[in-house]
Amino acid sequence: LPDLKITINLTRETYELPPVTEDDVLLHVNNHMPVYIRRMIPELGDEALWDEALQRYYTLYDDHYLSETVPYAGIPEMLMKLKAQGVKLAVMSNKNHSHILKMVDALFPNTFDSVWGTIPEVPAKPNPARAFLIADELGVDASEIAFVGDSDVDMLTACNAKTIPVGVAWGYRPADVLRENGAVYTPADSDELYDVLASLA
Repeated sequence: LPDLKITINLTRETYELPPVTEDDVLLHVNNHMPVYIRRMIPELGDEALWDEALQRYYTLYDDHYLSETVPYAGIPEMLMKLKAQGVKLAVMSNKNHSHILKMVDALFPNTFDSVWGTIPEVPAKPNPARAFLIADELGVDASEIAFVGDSDVDMLTACNAKTIPVGVAWGYRPADVLRENGAVYTPADSDELYDVLASLA
């Protein structure tokens, strides 16, 4: 979240617009990037300018995507434990594909079997298309996938893909919002998340 705020405020600054807060970013995070830009810089009011702002955002994010971003407590250890048990692991993000590849490589090296950010040819979350691609890539049925996320958009995607919706309650949305959007499980920390995933394996 801090890196998203840094980057959107640098982008807004190029248009001589005042900064936004983390709460503003939190309200619109996890949307498809063009939607996110439109909502975070509504003052532009023009498709061409929004497209330009998106490219500026991507360029600036190249310098800031790991300025303050770190894994949540216990997550790297939990992932390595699952990997050692033969669980297949994937990432599906609405971030730009090139950014998510670099972030995953830096934060979770040699951990994930499949990594997908947003690409032009495939619709973004909550469309389930990339979830189906991941299922095909890993050789499993979508119903066998525990879709772990921290937002209403994630839970809607999980339901649209007919995966198992697991909403982590320490992220961008509280547990009640996650449940309202389809979460079957809402673990409160990495230990509870591991227990949920182990019970589904």
